[in-house]
Amino acid sequence: MDENDLNELKYIFSYLVDSFSYEVERDKKSGEIENMTRMLENDKKAIDKMKKGMRENMDEFVVIYNDFKVNEEKIMDYISSVTDQYYTKHSQDILSTISQLQHETENYIENGVKAMNQFFSLNPLTILNSSIEISAGKDAFDIRQSIQSSYGISYIFSLEPALSQFMKNPYFSSLYTGIKIPVLIAGDGSVNYENLDSYKLSGAKLSENILDCSFYNETSGNFIDFKYKISGPDIEIVFANNGEKVKITDNPDFMSHMDVKIMDDALGKLANEITGLTGKDRHLVSLKIDGEEILTTMSFEKIFFRIIKSDYIKSLVKELPENCENCENPDSISKELIRHRIHIIGKDEDYILSTLFG
Repeated sequence: MDENDLNELKYIFSYLVDSFSYEVERDKKSGEIENMTRMLENDKKAIDKMKKGMRENMDEFVVIYNDFKVNEEKIMDYISSVTDQYYTKHSQDILSTISQLQHETENYIENGVKAMNQFFSLNPLTILNSSIEISAGKDAFDIRQSIQSSYGISYIFSLEPALSQFMKNPYFSSLYTGIKIPVLIAGDGSVNYENLDSYKLSGAKLSENILDCSFYNETSGNFIDFKYKISGPDIEIVFANNGEKVKITDNPDFMSHMDVKIMDDALGKLANEITGLTGKDRHLVSLKIDGEEILTTMSFEKIFFRIIKSDYIKSLVKELPENCENCENPDSISKELIRHRIHIIGKDEDYILSTLFG
């Protein structure tokens, strides 16, 4: 078993098991909250039923002993006072317990999401495709990395723009100063250039080795769109002025007045800035299996069972030693360790073990 396979198993039976176990504990606490809420409602109904029954009995009594009417009201006022005091104290105790349970539930949810975030941050599954999109907000950039992986699982990370030096000052001059592109060639052969220093990033998408990005000039309102093939290199440049677009790279005259090598260096630097964010803190904001969003519902067991039921994972588990008493690698994983980890989930233990070990 190679190191990648070993790491995948370790991540599955650590972070993924943790996230599942937190889901189970969340469900237990949620069940307790439902039971206590229902109990409080039933207590209120029981008190109301008791008071109604006493009122009906006393009404019947007053029909025969009419002069007892004034005492009936006093008795019922007293009963209402006593039962209200009891219910107030009783409900406060239960509501306090419910509040504590809700706090514990929130902690389980937070820890479950953190464990799942750690799991996917390690890129444990085969990535089928990945893209990063940047959009300019009012105060900061919103950067999202979308990943489709094996097992029908897809997820989205939010990346932190403050961790990129370029995103703190997102002008083209931060990549390379003094770059100019030709935008007009007059009949006499004179060339008008557009200096890119004052152009600011408005959005970008990096996927499949292609960087699409757009810069705009806040003063003139002009836009410049770039399409850069990282492995090429190959560049497409479109200049937009008042809605009219000119594809600079389609015109040999324009290209003869432009330093493609410097432009390649600048866009390559931007691509590196973007991809560099994926190796830093990432926050999981979406997790789907077969298109169903499960991060908000914390249905992490769907991820767990989808993975462990695969023939690939079962074949890897089969190769593991029974225990690690004689393992040379202290970080090794064993069947014994997996059984221990499954036990802490607290749910479907026999089914999970039979799925993994047959």
